[in-house]
Amino acid sequence: MSSGTIDDALFPLHRIDQDMVFEDKKNILLSNQIILFVLNTSHYMTDLIYALYFLSFCEREDINDGTNSASARNSHGGSEEHKRDVAEQLAEIRKQLYALVYQVRTNFRQLLDDCRKTRVDSAPKFRRLVDWNLVCVLGVINDLLISEMRHISTPLSVQLHNCMLGFANLYQFLKKIPLQHQYQITKPQLDVLLQALGVELIPSWKLQLDLLNYRLFSTLACNDSIVSEYRKSTGDSDTNVKNGEGFKVLVNWLKDEIIGDVTL
Repeated sequence: MSSGTIDDALFPLHRIDQDMVFEDKKNILLSNQIILFVLNTSHYMTDLIYALYFLSFCEREDINDGTNSASARNSHGGSEEHKRDVAEQLAEIRKQLYALVYQVRTNFRQLLDDCRKTRVDSAPKFRRLVDWNLVCVLGVINDLLISEMRHISTPLSVQLHNCMLGFANLYQFLKKIPLQHQYQITKPQLDVLLQALGVELIPSWKLQLDLLNYRLFSTLACNDSIVSEYRKSTGDSDTNVKNGEGFKVLVNWLKDEIIGDVTL
């Protein structure tokens, strides 16, 4: 299950005219790669929201299990209170990240509209959509998820680590590219940059994101409580939701439940 598909309509800068000067071609070609980075960052953020949702669900299950057991209440009262605090914190983090996703996608759409009118220096503008503050926020959330997820799903914990590593590496790589006109990039240098971004770094990171997305939804589809919520909400009482069309239907339902209409 891919974390998102790249629509060709999102590339207002993808056409290169033969009579363009080199600087304009460079701007368009690098902008296209940065657009891919921003799109994949957006999908990465939504996957973090899905992971927070799953973690919150696990915390609520633990609380309910403890509440239903008198001995658990007596021996682990402090632990239950801690779990409630964690569940509330996760819900708040998810809410804030949701708002951040909306902001990033709104800014991205606005910039795309602006670039349809003028293509001058679009690459630096797209690059600024993912700034150091956003990198730090996602890093903190990712580390929190890894720490908590380690006790629930080692594959998910490892995959979260891989995705953050790829994200940080790409951010640092893009940050070092001199995009302003006062800095000269030769055609051989541009070819090397495009090869590194378009053939190596971005595709390999997207592969990790797709794997994270698939593992997240596969894990959600195997959670009895989540499946029960789905069946109660939809009235679907017998479809196999762990694979095939049933899995796709569950994924779409979860996306609507967790993300809603925040689309790119």
